[in-house]
Amino acid sequence: MRLIFAAALCLLTSITYANQWHNVDDTTWLVSPPKVARYIQANQAIIIGKRCAAIINAHGNFVALEKMINTAKRKLQVPVCYLLSPSAEAHQITGMAMLQRAFPSAKWYAGETVADNLVLYQQALTQQLSLHEKSISLSTKRLSLSKQDNPQLKAHIEIAKQRLADWQNLSLQAPSVLPPNTQHMLQLGENKLILNTKRAFSTGDVFIFNPINGALLAGNSVDILPDVRHERLSTWLNQLKNLQTDNRINWLLPSYGKPYKKEALSQPITFLLALTQGLDVTEAKQYFMTHYHNLDDDEQARLLNYYQLAQRRLSASTKNQNDVLH
Repeated sequence: MRLIFAAALCLLTSITYANQWHNVDDTTWLVSPPKVARYIQANQAIIIGKRCAAIINAHGNFVALEKMINTAKRKLQVPVCYLLSPSAEAHQITGMAMLQRAFPSAKWYAGETVADNLVLYQQALTQQLSLHEKSISLSTKRLSLSKQDNPQLKAHIEIAKQRLADWQNLSLQAPSVLPPNTQHMLQLGENKLILNTKRAFSTGDVFIFNPINGALLAGNSVDILPDVRHERLSTWLNQLKNLQTDNRINWLLPSYGKPYKKEALSQPITFLLALTQGLDVTEAKQYFMTHYHNLDDDEQARLLNYYQLAQRRLSASTKNQNDVLH
């Protein structure tokens, strides 16, 4: 569902959300959408060393990705040597095609699940571009039927057509595979990244740790509002509980939502525990009140919607065991 929203959002320049760049310290930039797109467009990060930099994550808003790439090339004083995928969610992988083209000498690392399903991700990229094409055709038809001249919309459609023609040349190149349950270290020059492959949100998760500032960039696995797509919750819970006791970690960056301190891991843990205990929505709402803090009204409503969606998915889990491409 997020893929469809992201594809629709980046059709025309007039509705594209601008990236927000946050300088954490000398080693870390966070690139995130504004609040209105916080649960549609995934977070990204850039970790910088003296020798080179690593870009972490991608998303399905190709206009925003283009802007992010242009800004990164202006800001960075070192080359990009690594592209890293913390999660196996479809549009976070399809967006890597644009980063691969922009930084052709960078090595892309992803979990084994991504490599095993690369053909399916390429198909998802094709479907994403097909959605753009249909949207452009619909906008063009509406413009032709309109009795009023709309030069601004006409210009946006022409820009969209040019972008689509360019994007249709994109393709995913195979990543360097990170096997399950392994650890890898990447040197950036007076800075390093520690990569651990895990099974949590999916079977293709990569937890990326920056020792300099204690940041763990773990994608969908550490979302405050977990997007549950499978029934293997005990494994996911154990991973989050292990992070709670890891004294090296100071803060976490999820795929969706704001970065948060390690103490807030109690929130996604509470969400998954409520599911394992079979709490109904009313019981879960009371249960969440003790752990979920500082959520506005929209986020509270979204929390309960995510919970109900997870319940439906779990009830249908025997019919669909695929936790990678949705």
